[in-house]
Amino acid sequence: MSDSTRPALPDQRAVSNGSRSAHSGPRTAAQIEADLAATRDSLANTVDLLSSRVQPKALAARVTAKAKSLVLNPDGSPRTERLLTIGGGVAGAVGALTLLRYVVRKRS
Repeated sequence: MSDSTRPALPDQRAVSNGSRSAHSGPRTAAQIEADLAATRDSLANTVDLLSSRVQPKALAARVTAKAKSLVLNPDGSPRTERLLTIGGGVAGAVGALTLLRYVVRKRS
């Protein structure tokens, strides 16, 4: 899967255990609570994004889109060169298996 098709995750460096502001002295309870709330929201967003990535419907949709992109142009027309290559590969594999089966049966 390419990075362009993946949903972006929040930047983990943006969430810190402490306040990013450069202030001197101890933090107030309100500052600590605000940092905890921001961290909690960021974690909830990350969990939501990860859970949506691994849902079976989402996985199936990505695989289907990738398979279609292999044989269809962006405008929806078939990629004949790829289809011919795939067809030739399948025909070659079937022919090789048929020949192998014939040789094995002839020896028996």
